[in-house]
Amino acid sequence: MPSTTVPRPQYTVRWHAGKPAFFENDQPVVLPSYCTCGAAFEAYTDNIRLFARHGCRYFWLHLVGGYNGEWGTTPFWTSPGQIHETPLPMTEKYWSPKAQPDGYWSVDRQVETILAAAPDARFFIRLHDCPPESWAQQFPDEVLTDYLGQRRQHGSLASTRYHDDLRRFIAAFTRYCESRPWADRIVAYVIYPIGEGGTPLAMEGFLFDCSPVMRAAYRQFLREKYQTDAALQAAWNNPAATFDTVEVPRDDEFRRRAAGGVLFWPEARQIQPERDYFELQAQLFRRSLRVMVGAFREAAGPQRLCGIDAFKANLIGWMCHPIFGGDKWKQHYGDNLLATGSTGIAEMLDWPEISIVATPHDYRCRWVGFGYDPEGIGDSVQLHGKIMMIEEDARSYANNERGLFGSIEPGEEEAILWRNLAAALSKGQQTYPMDVCVGYFQNETIQQILARRRAVEAEFLNIPRADVPSVVMLVDERAAADTDFSCEYNDLAVIRQRIHGLNHCGVPTRTFLWDDIERENFPRCHRLFLLPHCYRADARNQRRLREHLFRDGNVIVFGPGSGITDGRTVSPEFAASLLGLDFELYDYEYPRFVTFDNWTHPLTAGAGAHEVIGDTHRYGPVLVPFDRRAPECKGGRQPRVALAADDRPFIRLGTLALDNGKRRPGLVVKEFGRGAAGNGLPGPRGPGDYAVVFTTAVPLPAWLLRNLARFSGTHVYDDEDDVVYADTSMVAVHAVKPGPRMIALPGEFAVRDVLRGRRVARAARRIRFNVTAPVTRWFALAPCAVPSGGVQR
Repeated sequence: MPSTTVPRPQYTVRWHAGKPAFFENDQPVVLPSYCTCGAAFEAYTDNIRLFARHGCRYFWLHLVGGYNGEWGTTPFWTSPGQIHETPLPMTEKYWSPKAQPDGYWSVDRQVETILAAAPDARFFIRLHDCPPESWAQQFPDEVLTDYLGQRRQHGSLASTRYHDDLRRFIAAFTRYCESRPWADRIVAYVIYPIGEGGTPLAMEGFLFDCSPVMRAAYRQFLREKYQTDAALQAAWNNPAATFDTVEVPRDDEFRRRAAGGVLFWPEARQIQPERDYFELQAQLFRRSLRVMVGAFREAAGPQRLCGIDAFKANLIGWMCHPIFGGDKWKQHYGDNLLATGSTGIAEMLDWPEISIVATPHDYRCRWVGFGYDPEGIGDSVQLHGKIMMIEEDARSYANNERGLFGSIEPGEEEAILWRNLAAALSKGQQTYPMDVCVGYFQNETIQQILARRRAVEAEFLNIPRADVPSVVMLVDERAAADTDFSCEYNDLAVIRQRIHGLNHCGVPTRTFLWDDIERENFPRCHRLFLLPHCYRADARNQRRLREHLFRDGNVIVFGPGSGITDGRTVSPEFAASLLGLDFELYDYEYPRFVTFDNWTHPLTAGAGAHEVIGDTHRYGPVLVPFDRRAPECKGGRQPRVALAADDRPFIRLGTLALDNGKRRPGLVVKEFGRGAAGNGLPGPRGPGDYAVVFTTAVPLPAWLLRNLARFSGTHVYDDEDDVVYADTSMVAVHAVKPGPRMIALPGEFAVRDVLRGRRVARAARRIRFNVTAPVTRWFALAPCAVPSGGVQR
């Protein structure tokens, strides 16, 4: 048995070569790891040996449950208040007969197995936040409870008792690890809450925890906020409301109060009790997060790295359970970030206690031909100087989960696995293979690719990188408070927009938090911005737009509800003021389909005779640009109209059909100052030079995003709807459609084929190759010594 002790290294996270990186004893390092949560299965040892044989030296330890025959109950937290510094012995063969003598893969047994295969191994350690089942049974008033009275086996965010036990559990487990002979091999601890950044209740689409402990916390919060019953009654417009009698809102309550008349963008007076609840949740979520990372710090000390699975703003609009299981759909599926209190993410990303954010990659687009994105808001994580670790739990033909989640099929191994690494490195992030069970990567072809990936990752460690002009989506997780708290719009505007539009537009893409626009290190190279959540026309948003976006020839694409509210009332006046366009507002919900009918503008170049964007999902009120020059229409539903101070007309690109067959502008563009950088008008751009695009429907297709990119002066690499990843050091193309490709470079570069290991050109502006099967082509770019205008053929 190899020695478990080694000289203790110190791991830190710092900026290096334009990205956050791990440092070991002040030297930047790559830590390409392998994680399995399957430390419970017969194949565990074989899988560890396979990875070790192919050169993997960084492994994850996983605290396995099974105590008392309960999946989530560990020997460290066995019952209410029973937290053990030394784990209790397991008394039954709960998991695997190979884990002799008791069938339990303890962390010590995992270490023994790993070190036998890789004597120089290092460890990441992961654990969950599940209480014992007996905890939930003993304290039924302190577990998550939906408005139907159904309880979950998990503590409420409002439960001090649960968080006290959770803190003691995490600290006890951490102290145990720190006491082991292998403690000097630990790189970091990462906690994976069972709801993956949301409460289990919120992940089911429920908005409100109606447990007694949450009711008490809600009443106390209202007392502190409003001070008197009279103030509460005035805010809620409810003369019967008192601190002693208020209940946590039910999911359907605000619609019942308004007799069903609550639109997606409602008046604040219709939803104030609910807004108060979500304000409380933001406080409780922060407390819960502080408890978890604080427990690590208490036991491990400040020198240890800590991480969390959370901050999933790439998935605003996530209908988790139905998308996974095909059931549990709701008429209005609740916004899980808002319901959990995971709002104001940018502030939490600056907490020094958190060094790592680790989330799976988006399971809705894992298969060949699609992009590779973390569920977490990876671009913002990186921007805040944290390590974004993407959990690559890619099923494959190698085990019995073949066919699930877009599993890798024979012949797709290189295309998918190289795509995943290229995506991560181009954005300054990291990716690591992970088995939920075991066996996804238990295949020689796959292992050889993973071994080569580790070498490429090391190669790119010291190569300086920076963003190149990209299509940027700016998401605001707090904007849900100005809505009816449902997911369906954001499923279109954020998730489908990213999966089917952004990732196929032939331009690198980024998704940042809206709050990040004010950061000093926000990349100022970007020129095209999508704003799906700029609902509120307040001083903050006006300032951000004026100072950071309404300038330099930028093109800003505003989504359907942009500027629709001031946070209190809904009116077209706010949108007219914020965007500088005339608007009219129809106070109903309506499905959105925009047809293109102007083929003379650069933004519609290449559009067919019947291009349509939109979806049957109904939402409202319907905000549409108002054409002052159009004939007056007196029939049908009458809108509210607001005129902008700037009376210059917009250019109409497409049409939206509304009630009684009304044809209204559905997609428009208006330029200000010298306009968009790519509009053909020569000369520099500065403050006040920009273009506004307003769309009444989402998502936007890839071809339109390409045109928007060119209009903004953003370089387009690929016109074939392929997936493109690029920074200043590289470009990678993931393609599935057969045929020739011509990749346009944003200048002249020396080009090297990363995967074939050969020079392509000393100086090239274009790269040509042919696609015959799914493929990822990856090229390193460097300044060329002798410009020649070359083309790789």
